[in-house]
Amino acid sequence: MKCVKILILWWIVTSSLFFLQSHLVFATRNAGIDRLRQELLELEKATKPFIQTFRKVSQLVSPSVVSLSTEKKELSKDSKETEPSPPSQNFPPKRDPHAENMPKKGLGSGIIIDERGYILTNNHVVSGFSEEEITVVTYNGEQYKHVKLVGADPNTDIAVIKIEGEDFLPLEFGDSEEVQVGDWVIAIGSPFGYQQTVSTGIISAKGRTHVIPFELPFIYEDFFQTDAAINPGNSGGPLVNLRGELIGINTAIATRSGGFQGVGFAISASIAKETVENIMATGIVVRGYLGVGTHDINDELAGVLGLKDKKEIVHRFGLTAEKGAFVLEVWSDTPASKAGISPGDIISEIGGKKIENTIDLQHAIRRAKVDAKVIVKVMRNGVESALEVMVERQPQDLAGKTYVAIRKPDESTKFSSGLVVDDLKPEIAKSLGFEGDHGVLVVDVEIDSPADRAGIRPGDLITKVGTKEVSSVLEFMALMDEFIETDRPVSIFVKNKGFVTLK
Repeated sequence: MKCVKILILWWIVTSSLFFLQSHLVFATRNAGIDRLRQELLELEKATKPFIQTFRKVSQLVSPSVVSLSTEKKELSKDSKETEPSPPSQNFPPKRDPHAENMPKKGLGSGIIIDERGYILTNNHVVSGFSEEEITVVTYNGEQYKHVKLVGADPNTDIAVIKIEGEDFLPLEFGDSEEVQVGDWVIAIGSPFGYQQTVSTGIISAKGRTHVIPFELPFIYEDFFQTDAAINPGNSGGPLVNLRGELIGINTAIATRSGGFQGVGFAISASIAKETVENIMATGIVVRGYLGVGTHDINDELAGVLGLKDKKEIVHRFGLTAEKGAFVLEVWSDTPASKAGISPGDIISEIGGKKIENTIDLQHAIRRAKVDAKVIVKVMRNGVESALEVMVERQPQDLAGKTYVAIRKPDESTKFSSGLVVDDLKPEIAKSLGFEGDHGVLVVDVEIDSPADRAGIRPGDLITKVGTKEVSSVLEFMALMDEFIETDRPVSIFVKNKGFVTLK
């Protein structure tokens, strides 16, 4: 009996201790949770302005964003594409063998830019559709089926359409030049047809090029890269800053799945604004051009030129830094060819503006006035020259025109003298100022070769080997072989330089 009483007492004490311990743990846990809640409330006070910013930007911008749907009831026999989507860097448009028998549909977004109903969107959203095949839906659900196509510019993938009405809420353009990597941005559009969808992210990079996979003669690219979600249907919608100002037009995605993978691209609002103003004023876009193909000075260019790296480019072409737009090709009968710009030149300045890369060159030419003269400074053989260029209106294409281009050493005939030469074709002679002359054109010179030490440079014209005139590579080869086989020095005549000796 005594043992039973002891066991009961032990059980009571143990249970009490367990209850007290459990209560203590429960109370401690609740205290921890209460403390976390209080801390979150305090943090919310600090982050509330940030949260409110996103809310207010969305409220401000949404009334200026529209949804676009397109539908073609009848397709031509040549049609092979189904639903358009933002261009992708990795995959071509999908093909549907039954597309001829199906209506062609598309989705996109647009931005109201004028209270009279002018809407900015991507050209690829409305391209191929008539005005009757485009439907606009505003933020409050109103549909507009009577749409006017004001104008389009495939070179920037920008189009302007108009709906009837008044007192629409336009979105203000921001200064895209102020945008920096890391800035917060907001995208609004209709991905997959879900209207008024808001996504956020940051600017991941600036000045992206080679984004739009369209084969166009004069493509203007200056894209912001962003990780804000952009999907099919977002094309033509706005990318805005935290002031609710338009800084970009969502245009393309890089994807392997067909959907968002964290890499989206938006056309710079500065390009869009210039294009829109032209279209709204005249219905067309008028731009100036030079007529050159250029490349940044980098290791990739070195590979194109058959050189080791960009440092060798700097040395070979007498530069002081890896800056400028390297001219790879010059089209005939263009402002560049008429002014004497040649392949191998490095454009360093236009109209007083320093040119550090091809993007700078693109900006400068895009803003140049048509039918106006501008001073273009180029580096040639280490010497800076100032050329007067008459900026002409950019043609739709370069059909019928030829061009002269700088070549790799393995694309012409190479000799132990270090020379790479090519026949002087009529169109090349005209563009380089050698019209009426004969000879062979120097397209490359090896570093520290006899030709290099003699001062021969790409773009020079060789008219004689010894005392004999040459008019073709074959003649030049035959005469040079006579000297090379006997290991004798050879004198050649270079136009504008006279006789030089290779040894």
